[in-house]
Amino acid sequence: VPRARAPGASGPGAPDRKDPVATPEEVEATLEGLIRRFEQLDREYRTLLTSDRAVQAELPDVGLVYHTWWRDGHLSGLHPGPAPQADIRIECDSDDLIAMADGRLEVRTAYVTDRVRVEASMSDMLRLRSVL
Repeated sequence: VPRARAPGASGPGAPDRKDPVATPEEVEATLEGLIRRFEQLDREYRTLLTSDRAVQAELPDVGLVYHTWWRDGHLSGLHPGPAPQADIRIECDSDDLIAMADGRLEVRTAYVTDRVRVEASMSDMLRLRSVL
């Protein structure tokens, strides 16, 4: 399946970026919090994604990778390590993850400036756009 990747105007190492400050514990707590918030979305939004998708979060600045499975409108929880075969890959630095989670950085802004990178099929990208 061909994957779409967002081009960015800036990226890691841009002059306005700070060194990462997030600890592995903060990253894990943030991802778990995002999963809980996603579960609170209206079922109409949660059913937009195709069932049975492996979603992987990669945080290269702290060397962490987590994954979850999207099944029947729900995320399966957070699991350490890469997914056996990720359908959706999301990559960002830990400080940007936390900034998006607490509202200091809009997801769309992060995406167009290449601070968050998403690799997924075109249909998954369109569905993610509706949810995010």
